[in-house]
Amino acid sequence: MMLGNFVNVAAILGGSLLGFIFKKKINKNTSASVFRVLGLCVLYIGIAGVLETENPLLLIVSMAIGTVIGETLDIEGFLERTSQKLETMLKADEGSGLKEGFLTATLLFCVGSMAIIGPIESALTGNHTTLFAKSVLDGISSIVFAGTIGAAGVALSSLPLFTYQGSIAIFAGILKPFMTPELITALASTGSLMILGLGLNMVLDAKLKISNMLPALLVPVVYFSALAWIG
Repeated sequence: MMLGNFVNVAAILGGSLLGFIFKKKINKNTSASVFRVLGLCVLYIGIAGVLETENPLLLIVSMAIGTVIGETLDIEGFLERTSQKLETMLKADEGSGLKEGFLTATLLFCVGSMAIIGPIESALTGNHTTLFAKSVLDGISSIVFAGTIGAAGVALSSLPLFTYQGSIAIFAGILKPFMTPELITALASTGSLMILGLGLNMVLDAKLKISNMLPALLVPVVYFSALAWIG
């Protein structure tokens, strides 16, 4: 059940190492260009996922409610404070990019359709294909991020990734009766919209607080669970 998750983590750590090794061979202009090109790819992934939504109204309501909850809890601030503590613990320089690398990589790797569907498929069917494909994408992204932002932050993002995808896999088995195709599609489209926002941050420096949108993923779960209970 966890094989795909372990492979995903290994791809990120391997990519971080490669990015660290070849970092000095890439000048700043090239790094910035590659970072924005990767942002365009993230935009494409986000748009493709959002276009698959079957319930636009649920998507809008989920994002609105989720953002209100996220802003109230200040998830973005919590993650920033956590990354700052990590910088202190690791005695990283202020310009080391640990915080930016950790936040950007964590959001990219954890928020999206593949990060949701992959663990669910692994848990319910034993099929790890989606997570294997995600591992390839994350590995390539890790090389670029580690070389442009900072290897330490990117490598550390593997910890929340493993916890996040592992939790989804475990709960997928427990909540199997509620994991309908409609719920999976709603979760995937909501995550894809966040991926789209992350792409805008990477390309246009839009400064969207994607972390504060994360509670939106809970709204479809509550909605479809309520429908099942009423029905």
